[in-house]
Amino acid sequence: MLMRMSSLVLFCLIFGITPLNGKGLEICPKHPYYFRDGDRHVVLVGVSDRALFTVWENDKGFSWRKYLNDLAAHHLNYVRQDVLSWSALLSPVNYPAQFSNPAWPFARTGPGKAIDGKPKFDLTKFDQSYFEQRLKPFLREAEKRGIYVELTLFEGFRARRDFQQSLYTEQNNINRLGLQPRKVTSDTALDNTRLIAIQHAYIDKVLAETTQYHNVIYEIANESGGRLWVAHLIDYIHNHPTHPSRLVSAGEQTTSFDPRTGDNDIVVKHRGKGGLYATDADVHNHHTALLGFRVGKPVCHNEYFLFANRSTDDANFPRKMMWADFTAGGHSNFFDFAFWRGKGRTLDDGMPSRSPPSEILRGGQYLLDFINENNVKFWTMSPHDELAAVEGDSKTYVFTLAAPGQEYICYVLGDGPVTITLKLPGSSFTARWYDPKAGRFLGSAHPVQGKSPRLFQSPTFKQDIVLYLRR
Repeated sequence: MLMRMSSLVLFCLIFGITPLNGKGLEICPKHPYYFRDGDRHVVLVGVSDRALFTVWENDKGFSWRKYLNDLAAHHLNYVRQDVLSWSALLSPVNYPAQFSNPAWPFARTGPGKAIDGKPKFDLTKFDQSYFEQRLKPFLREAEKRGIYVELTLFEGFRARRDFQQSLYTEQNNINRLGLQPRKVTSDTALDNTRLIAIQHAYIDKVLAETTQYHNVIYEIANESGGRLWVAHLIDYIHNHPTHPSRLVSAGEQTTSFDPRTGDNDIVVKHRGKGGLYATDADVHNHHTALLGFRVGKPVCHNEYFLFANRSTDDANFPRKMMWADFTAGGHSNFFDFAFWRGKGRTLDDGMPSRSPPSEILRGGQYLLDFINENNVKFWTMSPHDELAAVEGDSKTYVFTLAAPGQEYICYVLGDGPVTITLKLPGSSFTARWYDPKAGRFLGSAHPVQGKSPRLFQSPTFKQDIVLYLRR
């Protein structure tokens, strides 16, 4: 036991991370927009991809362990992963550079062949090797590295092509469920007793196999689900005898379920009205939209991307979104659909999956390092965009997270120098400018006597800068 503990301490020292303390993630009772793990308050910032358990360890050089090591080396603490690829049976055939080592949690018993030429699935039987060799090792190693994992349980099938490649369609399983696209996660699924029994059994299995881990959030479905169906599964997990935590997340996009009013513990925010995710205006629009989802629950912006919607190839964009999410009082996860593949924009470009570039990883690292190294009491802070403004520059935005009178973080998006007007009470503060691209302060701290309004002149900068004040 001593040797095991020593190796864990050595591992954490090498990667510069804080291991999870074994008590598990919970919502802070006094500050419900943030999490707590034991005596530590937690803001989630991460980089991930939904297809991890399909890509896994492929013959093109991608390794799930290296992926976790890259995240840990950059101090990131949050990933979102689909438990399985529900609609990707042909992906290993069509895109071998990305998906060359597929696996699924259901047993392929036959009789008959599925669309990929392999035996059909029996959705009432599980392949235990999937849990022992993929899901559990990933959660165990993520926990060791201080990384929380949001597991997405279900996926909707918005296109007929997706449904033809799904495990649910009759061509691919032996269960004769008679399902149609868009019906698998709709409210009508509750009337299909055989289907709902299969979905319950699948949830039972995932919970049973993950109950020993303290770093898991369960997301009901990705951008799908009828209002009653999602609510039913939230209650099913909350009331489950082997459920290891109370944390269930649910999302808002393309579903009739409203996570702001439902019984889910965490609100999932996707693009919504955030535009195409290509410009600073898109970042501003999303920041504003996220504020509307703060209703007394943590808000996780758990999906934004670059190549997945072909909007931009700017690796700086995720950093901007991470700071915009943080200053909106939320949590942030860069999320692309087939990992980062250089300049390739489509799955069939033949470029192998690999971990995201260092620019994206460092963007999250420097945000979390800023928080931790300065002992920022983020859990006591709230969005206060009304307190700061950019003087005379309509192309520059400023987002403010503050505990008024105590601590202020103003994230400035644009090019400068700029003049920031900040409303302060009549107290003494120290002020510093921080470069989120380089992870360092620009110049030394200087004292400021509070008054309202107070003008702050930034140094010259490109893309973004942070003004940090502390009483």
